Amino acid sequence: MLSSTEFTRYQKQLAIPEWTLEMQECLSRAHVLIVGAGGLGVSVIPYLAAAGVGHLTLIDHDVVDLSNLGRQTIYRNDQVGQSKVLMAKDYVEALNPHVQVDAMSEKFSMANYHLVQSADLVVDCTDNFDTRYLINDACVKFGKAFVYAAIHTWEGQLAVCNAHGTGPTYRCLFPDEPSAGEIPTCDEAGVLGFLPGMMGLMQAKEAIFYLSGMSSPAQNHLLRWDVRSMRMHQFRMDRSADAEERIFPVKEWVPVEMEPVDAADSINKGNIQFVLDVREPFEWEEAQIAGSICMSMNQLQLDLIPKDVPGLVVCHHGMRSMFVIKHLHSLGFENLINLAGGIDAWSREVDDSIPRY
Repeated sequence: MLSSTEFTRYQKQLAIPEWTLEMQECLSRAHVLIVGAGGLGVSVIPYLAAAGVGHLTLIDHDVVDLSNLGRQTIYRNDQVGQSKVLMAKDYVEALNPHVQVDAMSEKFSMANYHLVQSADLVVDCTDNFDTRYLINDACVKFGKAFVYAAIHTWEGQLAVCNAHGTGPTYRCLFPDEPSAGEIPTCDEAGVLGFLPGMMGLMQAKEAIFYLSGMSSPAQNHLLRWDVRSMRMHQFRMDRSADAEERIFPVKEWVPVEMEPVDAADSINKGNIQFVLDVREPFEWEEAQIAGSICMSMNQLQLDLIPKDVPGLVVCHHGMRSMFVIKHLHSLGFENLINLAGGIDAWSREVDDSIPRY
């Protein structure tokens, strides 16, 4: 039962003829797992809390960065360096004290994917394919739906995957996980802040519809939104007959990745013997790790890359370098390590005299 305070808080939505008290109570009983507290999550989190979703679990290992503030609008300048989910938890608790918020400052992974089992719905606010496919597989395993959204430059995509445990899954739409670096992130391709904000709002809308029992085209279609033409296109999705058999596939070889502080320590100890920077020369001139070799990913000189000693491969944020390592691995280079977060993370965590660009 809703309290008198909650009746007052939600009176505007309760005034809608199609929105019943039973629907509002469905929201108050619901538990939503939100994976990611970045550009999409900062719209999803406050609007689900404001609408009266009773229990939110937030999971994200990232911290607030100055470069986030152009689009991640629930964070403040004085919160730079602090855990996103902890700051989001504070935000929600100040917004709506009727919402229980659990904040987990860690990465969604094979070690904790069972969190999906206790949720009524998952909202995918991630920006990488490893996590998205893991969310899909966990939701199929436990019969849960998840609200998917993604952005790229001027376009957004939206769908409710595995709706009611029987709808089309993300793997039905995109069967094969792309290779690392194959599709650029927002850091690589760029983004205007309103686009993830808009797509996050649409995810919140889909979550509210799903939890309250309302139907939506997104439950069996992929919706593609073009912000320049202001048009949305729908593409029918169908569930594959073998959807439940395709989850948690055996993955191909994945490059070793090392955090900046650990990489710096390995370099100092001589365990990493060279640093290969695969950015363009103008980027290298702007910011570089001392002693690094500059060799852009499109002009690799294989005879100049040591083959039998450990080396660190670097780019701006760690995506291009991952792609290069996978390519070089296919050519017999076995000892290459990716710098997680790239030169940008190195500047933040190891050497702040290196400019960030």
